[in-house]
Amino acid sequence: MKRISIIAGLGILAVGLGVAAQADLDAFPVGKTTMVYQVTTEDMTAPQILELAVTVHDDGQYTVSLYTEATGTEDELASFGFIFGAASVSSGAGRDVSYSSLQALMDQRDRLQEGQEYLLPSGVKFTEIVGVTIAGVWCLQGNMVDEGERNTQMTVAFALSHPVYISPRIRVQELRDGEWVDTFLLELVDYHTDSEGG
Repeated sequence: MKRISIIAGLGILAVGLGVAAQADLDAFPVGKTTMVYQVTTEDMTAPQILELAVTVHDDGQYTVSLYTEATGTEDELASFGFIFGAASVSSGAGRDVSYSSLQALMDQRDRLQEGQEYLLPSGVKFTEIVGVTIAGVWCLQGNMVDEGERNTQMTVAFALSHPVYISPRIRVQELRDGEWVDTFLLELVDYHTDSEGG
């Protein structure tokens, strides 16, 4: 039998890239950590590439770099790019993914357990939690279920074994003709650290 835990205390959301971060900069090792993501939407014929790198210098300074790449038609690339704001990710083709209701889980991801179900302050449930490895990063992944939005669902993976800047997997699906269809997928495809890059 699953226990339902209530996660409370959302705290104040900061504005900027740091809100999407699952780890503070000081969690990254000295050197350069590179995270490469593929982003697909139903409106794009090829996935976009998003590369984030965090370099931790010996003097306590940090360098964060972002590289994006996409191939497509003129219409597909008209809104190419990424915006990271207050607990949301926006990408090309006008796809916005908000996971502000999951901020409490992100902040307390070390306490999550497989097989449990968590009730968020907004009334949304985080359920079907399983352990998965994504690009060598051990994660707990679950589905966000909103009883008021029965035709959409979001799957999110929280990294536990390595610091990451964005969730290793964010998938948004819509129910169409009895089948779940991916409308947005951001997934970590490569993760590596160069300890000599500091």
